[in-house]
Amino acid sequence: MNTRRLIGLALAALLVAAAAVWVSSRNGPERPAAAQAPVLASLGDAIDAVNEVRLTRGDASQTTLQRRANGWFVAQRNYRADPRKLRALLIGLSSLRAIEQKTSDPARYPMLEVEDAAGAQARSVRIDVVAGARTWSLLLGKAAEPDGCFVRVAGAPAALLARPRIDADPQPTHWIDPELLDVAAGRVQQVAVRPAEGAPYSLVRERRDGADLTLRGIPPGRKPAAAAVLDAVAGALARLSAQDVRPSTAGELRHASRASFRTFEGLRVDLQGDREGSEAWIRISANVDPKPSPSAKEGSAKPAPDVAAEAAAINERVRDFDFQVPVYQYDQIYRQLRDLLAPPADSKITAATRRYKQESK
Repeated sequence: MNTRRLIGLALAALLVAAAAVWVSSRNGPERPAAAQAPVLASLGDAIDAVNEVRLTRGDASQTTLQRRANGWFVAQRNYRADPRKLRALLIGLSSLRAIEQKTSDPARYPMLEVEDAAGAQARSVRIDVVAGARTWSLLLGKAAEPDGCFVRVAGAPAALLARPRIDADPQPTHWIDPELLDVAAGRVQQVAVRPAEGAPYSLVRERRDGADLTLRGIPPGRKPAAAAVLDAVAGALARLSAQDVRPSTAGELRHASRASFRTFEGLRVDLQGDREGSEAWIRISANVDPKPSPSAKEGSAKPAPDVAAEAAAINERVRDFDFQVPVYQYDQIYRQLRDLLAPPADSKITAATRRYKQESK
């Protein structure tokens, strides 16, 4: 190999190495950020003084969380905020630490989704945390594996890789308190259902010590479904959750289905329900039955709950609102009578005959 060829190969190798260094410098951090430096300085010392949190995105999605005299509220719904999600957000923001600086070039902000949250194409979420006269503002970008995210302090040039990962959906439905009711199935003594379409029926049990529900309103010639199917209705109010809320309209819900759940202790929960396309909405009220069941204390060593206080707490939470609930929970509340009946005897014969013919072929 001659000298000219060796020189050419050496120059080519140098060019390749230089290109690799340039690509690495473009994809890597501009320079290390201050090791584990807090992104939002002093926020941790002011968490208990925070009185407002604003989340906005360029597509006009926004949520304003406000501290009021009786707790935190989602301003866009005038409804209680989920305290666990809010606390997690504030702790996450106060714990946010810079791992490395990624870029100060505005042209590269969209790659990390830390551009200014203005315009429908912007993907960043702007977070403003207010504590009295002090405000911390952050542009939250996309997630970074395994447990980080890209962020930029509003007005600052440097985009950062930071940890921990922050969840800050700007949709109001993400922040409402989802808890509506949690009436254990074992407490339910009677359920009465009157669907908007279909026959009414009721389910009753005489004792609370694990007795099965008895279906009433069975059509002539039919039998109830298995006990497990009937007993599942009693659990419809256990951990009932809201997906969205809206102010109650005057009067009843249109095409309302109705259900009433009564516990052995005398708590009665009445629900109106309506399906609007694929959405299910309910309206709730609670009362105390003046004549509690004579078997209320049977089979239970636990002290009876204060149902008057329980009903008052439910009404305080749900008054003046309708609630969107998951469709599967709605359907469990307003089961059709036909779903609680065993198949007709002739259908069993037909099915058995069909299987016999198929097996005989």
